Amino acid sequence: MDFGALRTLVRDLNFAAHGVPITVSRPALDETPIATSGIWVMPQTEGIPGGTELQRRDPIRVMAISRDAVSSVPRGTLILAPERAGGLERRWRVDGTDRVEADHVRVVVVPDFELEA
Repeated sequence: MDFGALRTLVRDLNFAAHGVPITVSRPALDETPIATSGIWVMPQTEGIPGGTELQRRDPIRVMAISRDAVSSVPRGTLILAPERAGGLERRWRVDGTDRVEADHVRVVVVPDFELEA
């Protein structure tokens, strides 16, 4: 039995139900921005070694993006996305790849405060 169509349906339903509208700009590829949707994954917190009292622990923001919409998301890619559905768009910069699956990629993003000229 082929489950390909079912997997595609489930992925599309997940992005429709849990996704936020995003715009992906890959400056290295110099192409037009891609409008699609992304899913914010639960923020991760790295463990810190013991013995130090004052350390900052910021959660690592991860976003899942369908590979059908965006084939690759290299480091430095800019993403316009709200933190919550219906919220204000913020500009995020891809800092790295968390995981690559057959149908989506999970990227680590950081806020991009660089002002545009």
